[in-house]
Amino acid sequence: MGKRSKKYEESRFGRCEECRGSIPIEFYYEKGDSVFCDECSSEYIIKSRSPIKLVQIEEDSDDDFYGDLDFE
Repeated sequence: MGKRSKKYEESRFGRCEECRGSIPIEFYYEKGDSVFCDECSSEYIIKSRSPIKLVQIEEDSDDDFYGDLDFE
């Protein structure tokens, strides 16, 4: 068998804060890219590749959906 390239083997994993699942960080992802947890669909931004640091993107709450409408 042939040797695999070093980049092929550099897949690392981040950890999901919601479900503690593993999030694969492939070699072609860069700082600032967004990744998703396969288990719970939480979204993260890559802040650092070495060591892996992920920051969860806060979801907008639906409380502001209706804005300043008055429901009288």
